[in-house]
Amino acid sequence: MIFRLIASISLLVLVLTSAPELTAQSPPPPCKSTVTGTLEVVPLESKVYGDKRLLRVWLPSGYSGSTAPAKRYPVLYLFDGQFLFDRCTSQPFPDEWHVDEALTDLIANRTVMPLIVVGIDNAGPGRREEEYSRYGAMADAPQKLSAFMTREVLPLIDGRYRTIADRTHRGVGGSSLGSVAALSLLLDQPDTFGLGLLESTSLQVGNGRMLQDTSTIVQGPSRVSIGVGTTEVPPAEAAAHGFPDFDVAFVAMSRTLAENVKKSLMNHPKVKLTVEPGGQHQPRYWGERFGPAVTFLFPLEPDATK
Repeated sequence: MIFRLIASISLLVLVLTSAPELTAQSPPPPCKSTVTGTLEVVPLESKVYGDKRLLRVWLPSGYSGSTAPAKRYPVLYLFDGQFLFDRCTSQPFPDEWHVDEALTDLIANRTVMPLIVVGIDNAGPGRREEEYSRYGAMADAPQKLSAFMTREVLPLIDGRYRTIADRTHRGVGGSSLGSVAALSLLLDQPDTFGLGLLESTSLQVGNGRMLQDTSTIVQGPSRVSIGVGTTEVPPAEAAAHGFPDFDVAFVAMSRTLAENVKKSLMNHPKVKLTVEPGGQHQPRYWGERFGPAVTFLFPLEPDATK
């Protein structure tokens, strides 16, 4: 039931967002790309999942310049790549994260390290839930996700681009179930991913087992940014599904996650928790929190604490 509530948000966005009325004879107007900077779309034939996947690789300004051919870059991997850079690919949502615009400004202002962002497209409705959820219909989803990332995605990106291939400079993140996938990797692959960006994490999966998995972390990430809104689901929508206290619980789970990560036994992760008043379960709000989150994870000075 809770899964259906989260899944219904995309449809709700479409219903509540007005659009120009089209006649049967008039085709929809072409969508104008909103990408800023250099975005490369890289196909990947996945043996783990048995199909073709798309990676959307955003490169910082100066990456291709001849003045620094040996310069290497940190990498942030984000799930649901369709929602990150371009409004034309972010349906059913009416907006995107604006990762490219945010990083262009932050890097130009010398606020964050120049970094590469790899958006990993999801496999579409149904498949996305199966692959991203730690406790869904696909029993071996966490194992497949780890294999997909460590055996296929990382070798491809590290071989094709000038990356800094270590956990200190490698982050993973996402939103909603994409954040669950990212959290699973932080738990299962602590030597591979040292930074986490977790937005509106659907910690209710498995009726709390996802959250329970964080109750005792031996080796935690170095830094984690956790973001959540106080109105992830409109109150009337939540009540209609039988969960009138959904938003209160959603924020409480994120607070618990933050405290659990801080208590990692073998290290002392730095954790940034942002609770946004009125923040909803949409790319617009994840994008608003992206700038402060990526600044926390990839500060220009490695020892910066902001």
